[in-house]
Amino acid sequence: MISTALYCGTRWDEQGRWCYELRADDGTTELLPGIGTRLAFRITDSGRFCLGYNGFGGGRRGRVACPRRARVETGRQCEQCRITEGWSVVHSHRGPLTALPEQVRDYMSQPHHLYIAYFGDGMTKVGTASAARRGRRLFEQGALVARFISDSPDGLHVRDLERTVTERAGIGQAVAGVTKTRILTKPLRPWEVLESAVADAAEHAAEALPADIARTDIAWSGGRDFYATILAHGRFPVATEIAGETGEYVIDAVTAHGHTIACRDPAGASELVLVNDTRLVGRRIELDPTITATPEPTQTSLF
Repeated sequence: MISTALYCGTRWDEQGRWCYELRADDGTTELLPGIGTRLAFRITDSGRFCLGYNGFGGGRRGRVACPRRARVETGRQCEQCRITEGWSVVHSHRGPLTALPEQVRDYMSQPHHLYIAYFGDGMTKVGTASAARRGRRLFEQGALVARFISDSPDGLHVRDLERTVTERAGIGQAVAGVTKTRILTKPLRPWEVLESAVADAAEHAAEALPADIARTDIAWSGGRDFYATILAHGRFPVATEIAGETGEYVIDAVTAHGHTIACRDPAGASELVLVNDTRLVGRRIELDPTITATPEPTQTSLF
């Protein structure tokens, strides 16, 4: 049977287990295990659609489908869902917690952590995560290793620290998902090199914090199993980016991390095809198990 769904990307838990998140036409969400699911689908409409909004406060909690099923040109939400969610206000807010929209106030009142994440090839970023989902946040980000460098009483305070690290230490707050995947097609360094690199970056960032801010140094190595798997198998040197063009696709994952999904080679090679799903998010797909097309490696030389 063929069914239509909105592809919402991958979803992670604190232990690094992951699944595909699909939203049916009736607004219900289906979570398909990432490992063991052969995701075969076609794209017939190259447009992108709003993912809806997260309900944080009173009323509806969790992920809510866009009531208008709106198309979007940029971002992942329509204007109405951004306003309903209230999250967009947080990024520019400089006032007290009590001035935040009610729907995000409780979430932002939780303890938060400041971290430095490392993605390989010298690429780092500074970021924030709530105490309740700090591991999940790093899995979503696709960080290979990270260090938590400070604790904060709430989400506004930690964002002030994040801006300070960016301004004083020159560490950015974002790395493009496609860039993270492309880094992994390059020759991989020993794991100890990654741990050393993030430790150095974390020390540099911590030195930029105000003197009255308590520092922590907590290591996170959630990307280790993923890294070991792609290192053992080898990878084709060019990643596949499913950009939403019409056509048929199959994603048959061996492992994944963030938006990087390492798939079996359709020709049977032991090396993995690295697929980035960033630009697939927000597309409507038709699920069809009879489809056989799979991501093809674009070069034959291997690592």
